[in-house]
Amino acid sequence: MVAAIGVAVVAIVVVIVGANIVRSRPTASVDDPLALSAVDAPGAGTPACAALTAALPTQLGGLPRRTIQHGDDPSMTGVAAWGEPPVVLRCGVPTPAELTCTAALQEVDGVAWLAVSTGGDTTYFLVDRSVRVALTVPAAVTTTGPWQEASALIAVTLPERDVCQGGVPLPADGE
Repeated sequence: MVAAIGVAVVAIVVVIVGANIVRSRPTASVDDPLALSAVDAPGAGTPACAALTAALPTQLGGLPRRTIQHGDDPSMTGVAAWGEPPVVLRCGVPTPAELTCTAALQEVDGVAWLAVSTGGDTTYFLVDRSVRVALTVPAAVTTTGPWQEASALIAVTLPERDVCQGGVPLPADGE
């Protein structure tokens, strides 16, 4: 009986100490500059990306805009993020290999997207405008607000065009 009580006391101490360790770990905040990996974005310097980037809001889907930690890194041109975990928008990315003329597209506010899911996160690729935009929404973001608001903004900022011509996806600006 003494051993059982001793084991229970040790278990309680382990749980309390473990909880304090988890609580003491630094957590990311929307106020912290966000470090992102550079990705290939050949169209980031296009007029279309400049127009979209200039129109990006301080909130997207109710999430506050993040400061991107990039210094003078030109690979971060056309990149924006909101919230924690961050919803990340990258303008000027290459056409994804998954885009074919028969791919299942999703339309939101008159804007066509190709959804590609990896590890619970979903990246929506804009496919019916002259530039490719990737909007990555983490699995932890359970609302469609960022995707819907990005669609509404793109609908009024970038002119629509065909996804394919002659059975082949049209290349994006910068490709």
